[in-house]
Amino acid sequence: MENILDALAIYGYSNLEDRIEFELDGVIEKEIAPAYCNENFELCVSCMDYTSLKVTDTEKSIMTFVSELLKKLKKNTLPDVASVCVFPRFTSLVKENLVGTQIKTTVVGACFPAAQTFLDVKLAECKAAIAAGADEVDVVISVGDVLERNYEKVYKELVAIRKACAGVILKVILETGELKTIESVFNASLIGAYAGADFIKTSTGKVPVNATPETVYVICEALRQFHAQTGKMVGIKVAGGITKIQNAIRYLTIVKHILGEQWLTPAYFRIGTSQLLEDVLKEMKTVKING
Repeated sequence: MENILDALAIYGYSNLEDRIEFELDGVIEKEIAPAYCNENFELCVSCMDYTSLKVTDTEKSIMTFVSELLKKLKKNTLPDVASVCVFPRFTSLVKENLVGTQIKTTVVGACFPAAQTFLDVKLAECKAAIAAGADEVDVVISVGDVLERNYEKVYKELVAIRKACAGVILKVILETGELKTIESVFNASLIGAYAGADFIKTSTGKVPVNATPETVYVICEALRQFHAQTGKMVGIKVAGGITKIQNAIRYLTIVKHILGEQWLTPAYFRIGTSQLLEDVLKEMKTVKING
C-alpha cells in the first residue's frame, strides 16, 4: 500500500457514538439472554487464549499452569482451548507440554506490554519466539504514535513485524484503555488490519481500563467495514479482566451482532483470560442443575 492515510479516508465512524449507546443498551442487550447457554459456554472455552503473564512466572509455575488446564479440560469433557499464552522465554516449554493436543502456543512479543524499544529489538524477539516454536504472536501497537496520529509510522512498524512473523498468527493489541477515543480505536483497528494482522486485540490486561463493550463495538465496526472494502476477514480478541462468563457472552453477542455468525470460531474470535475457565465450569454446573 502506498499511503495508509488514503486507505483510512474511505472509512467512516462519525455516527458511531449514538449507535453504540442505542445498540448496547437496547438491541444487543436483548440478544444476550438467549445466547446464555452451554453451547456458547463451550464455544467460549474453544476460543480462549488461556493466559499467564505474571512477573512471578517460572518454568515450574508454567508447567503446573498447563498441566492443570489439561486436567480440567479432560475431567469436564470440554473442548481444547485455542491456545496457551505466555512470555517468550516459556515458548518451547509450553510447546512440549501441549504435544498431543490441538492447542496452539501463543507468546506476547515485541517487548510487551509497553512496546517502547527499538524496532530491531521487537523484530528479534518475535523471530526468536517463532524459532522456539510459537504458533501465534501478540504485539502491542505504538500507542503514543496512534494518539499523535503518526499513522504512517505505526503502519510501517506493523508491516515490519508482520514480515518478521511470517507463517504464524499475528495479533495486534491496541491498548484501547489508553487510546480512549472512538477515532483512535477505529483507525488503529484499520491500520492493524491493513498491516496484515490476523486479529485485532483490545488490551494487554496491564492497564487500569481494558476491554469494554464500547471499544469492542468500535473494533468490530472497523473490521466489518474493512471486510466490506477488501473481502478479508480479520479476527477480534477481547482481553483484560474477563473473569465471568456473563462478560464473555456479552462480547460474543456484540461480535455476532456486528460481524456475523462466521466470526464465532477460534479462527476469528478469541478471549484472552486467566480465570474465565473456572467461572465457565461453575456456571455450566448451575445451568445443568436448573435445566
